[in-house]
Amino acid sequence: MSAQPILVSVIISVQNEGIDLQTTLESMKVSRVAARYEVIIVDEGSVDGCCDFLMNYKFEMPLRKLKAQSGISSRQLGASQAVGEYLIFCSPRLYFEDGWMEALLEPIRQGRADCTTPSFTAQGRPSNVQRYDLPSQGLFASIYNFPAVSEEGDIPWLSWDCFAVLRETFQEIGGLEGCFYTKEIETAEFSLRTWLLGRVCYYVPDVCLTLVFRHNYPPDGRAAYWGSDAIALARLHFGREIVDKTREQVLACGGEPPSGLELEDAHEVREKRLGDYRYEPEWIARRFGILL
Repeated sequence: MSAQPILVSVIISVQNEGIDLQTTLESMKVSRVAARYEVIIVDEGSVDGCCDFLMNYKFEMPLRKLKAQSGISSRQLGASQAVGEYLIFCSPRLYFEDGWMEALLEPIRQGRADCTTPSFTAQGRPSNVQRYDLPSQGLFASIYNFPAVSEEGDIPWLSWDCFAVLRETFQEIGGLEGCFYTKEIETAEFSLRTWLLGRVCYYVPDVCLTLVFRHNYPPDGRAAYWGSDAIALARLHFGREIVDKTREQVLACGGEPPSGLELEDAHEVREKRLGDYRYEPEWIARRFGILL
C-alpha cells in the first residue's frame, strides 16, 4: 500500500535559533493533525549549532534541511523544493495546538481566502527588534500592529510567524522577494501583492498558536534594517510621494539608512507589475483605513 501523499509543506527558516527550532518541532510532533505533511528547514548560516540535532532526530513525517542561498529568500527556496499542495510558513518559535493545520487551511479549501494567518499568544518579548519607535500611524506602523482585521475577517498583513497559502496560488502571486533583511516586511510585501492582484488574506482567530521569545546568541541583527526594508517595499509599490515620506519616517525613527537591498531596479519592477494589478497600490490604505 502506498503512503498517503503529502498534502502540506511546512517551511521554517532559521538562523542561530538556539533551542527554538527543536522545541518547535517537538510541539509539531505531538500536535494531532489529520494531514500528512513534510517539514523543510532552511538554515541561513547558523553558527550556534541549532540544526545539529537534526542529524539523528526522529520525526514521523518527512524532514529535510536546505542551505540558504545569497540573494534568494530562504523561504522562497524552501517553497521551490516543496511537494505539498499547500504551503505553511512558520517561524522557529511556535507551539502548536491539535487540529491547527486543517483549521488554518479550511478557509482556503472552501474558497473564502487565498492566504490565511492565525492568532497568537506570546511568552517573553523580543529583545532585539528596533521597531517600537515607529510612528503610531501609517503604513509601517500598521504592518507591525498585527492583527489589523476588518469586520469581514480580512487582514491586510499576514504574520510572518505563520501563514498558509495554496502552492499554486503562491506561484501565481510570484512568491517571496529576495531583497529584504526582515521577515516581517518580506511577508508584508507578499501580503500587499496578494491584495493588489485581487486575492484575499484572511485571519483565522480560532487557530491560536503560542510564540515563545528567548534570548538567543548571537542575536539576530537583521531586525535593525527594518528601515531599509520599509523603503524597499515603498519603492516596489508606491510613487515618489509615499517613498519620500517613508524615507523621512525611517530617518526620524532612527532606522538604518537605505542599503544595497533598496532595489536599484525597483522602479522598473513596479512599472512592470502595475499592469497585472487589479487595484492600485493606494487601494489597500483605503480598504483598511491605513494612513499613508
